[in-house]
Amino acid sequence: MSITKCFIQQCDAFNQSSTQNGRAIERWVVALSGGLDSMVLLDLAHKLLPQEHVVALHVNHQQQECAEQWQQFCQQQCALRNIEYFPFQVSPVGKSEQALRDSRYACFSSFLNTNDCLLLAHHAIDQAETVLFRLVRGAGSKGLSAMPVSRNLSSGQLLRPLLSVSKTLLQSYAAQGLQWVEDPSNRSLIYDRNFIRHKVVQPLLEHWPKACEQMALSAQLLANEYQVLESYLAADVKKIANSSQLDIQKWSAYPESKGLLLLKHWLGENTDAQVSRKQLQCVLESVIQSKLDSKGHCQIGNYVVRRYKKQLYLINTTEYFQSWPKLNSFKCSYTLSQGVLGFEPSCQGIEWLEGMYLSNKQDGMSIKVAKRPLKKLKKIFQEQQIAPWLREQWPILMYKNEIVAIPGICINSEWMKECKNKSYFYPQWQPLCCLLYTSPSPRDQRGSR
Repeated sequence: MSITKCFIQQCDAFNQSSTQNGRAIERWVVALSGGLDSMVLLDLAHKLLPQEHVVALHVNHQQQECAEQWQQFCQQQCALRNIEYFPFQVSPVGKSEQALRDSRYACFSSFLNTNDCLLLAHHAIDQAETVLFRLVRGAGSKGLSAMPVSRNLSSGQLLRPLLSVSKTLLQSYAAQGLQWVEDPSNRSLIYDRNFIRHKVVQPLLEHWPKACEQMALSAQLLANEYQVLESYLAADVKKIANSSQLDIQKWSAYPESKGLLLLKHWLGENTDAQVSRKQLQCVLESVIQSKLDSKGHCQIGNYVVRRYKKQLYLINTTEYFQSWPKLNSFKCSYTLSQGVLGFEPSCQGIEWLEGMYLSNKQDGMSIKVAKRPLKKLKKIFQEQQIAPWLREQWPILMYKNEIVAIPGICINSEWMKECKNKSYFYPQWQPLCCLLYTSPSPRDQRGSR
């Protein structure tokens, strides 16, 4: 198949699929480095896509002496084709391949809008290098499926329309009058990918000229099979977990090999992170198998995995804690980063007093509930099976220095009132991060003085 036909088929299929999902492509964003591959991609986009919808994005990593010249070259090439050009300069933390990639993709993510598609010039040799690189690192089927042809990226989407195309075809196309720049770092063997390219892939191609296309095909077959596997795993995960909570007892009933796959699927889907073997092992040993309930934890992306009783929880560490609002009455609810506070009208409950306020739990706090002895808040939280990390963010309703109620749990018997002809209020609290306990019915919590 010719390179132009491959490009058209991939872009048309992607655009059709996106349109069916309500995301018709408004901008095709060419990731332009100035090298041979990206210049071929730019030229194809210019000739084969609606010109008014094509823009180019150049990321200057500021790692080479001629980086500014490359940026100007890309600008000139876009001007020749009347393509809008967006240059960006980044400052990677370190000079490793991963640091450069992270800074580049952070730039892509910040640039893309909802109906944008980022075009990348990866080809069959790039895919083969990825397969080999992940193979020597001991990757499983997901890792060996290598780079996907398309995926979501931030608000937009990403497409690699040349992923099955050989480097020879790109070189033949470029030889028909295209200009490009050569990055001298591509020859340096200190980078893992360059070592694989020059010392592994090139000898393979000398003996098997189609080796890279075949490895790219294998990666696609693995990706297809992995998608089928994921659909089966997703069905079973629904039986034992929601987006933030997993039942360890139900999970442990599965065979060990399937249990690991289910756990990895649940973590990956809900943290939006690539879960490594090391992280999976950390969750198993430091959290699930930990003898110190709720103490063990493992960081995955922006989330922390914790355990309480027989449940595993995902906690988003990017959520910030809002200060408690000033209460003006019990006639409205309050939605905060940590939960929703509401007041249910009832003939049995609390009467509003000016000066009531919300506070955090303090050590030594106690409360007297109807027909029960004075109890420390710590004991009440334990009885309600509220995870320790949520107790510090649980609102306590106060008046002066006295506890009036623990919203959603109980009311101080000294503040409980009842009258059929008068409306009182019962405070409710619903954590937003995850439901860590089954809230008792208000009818079960109320009592008379």
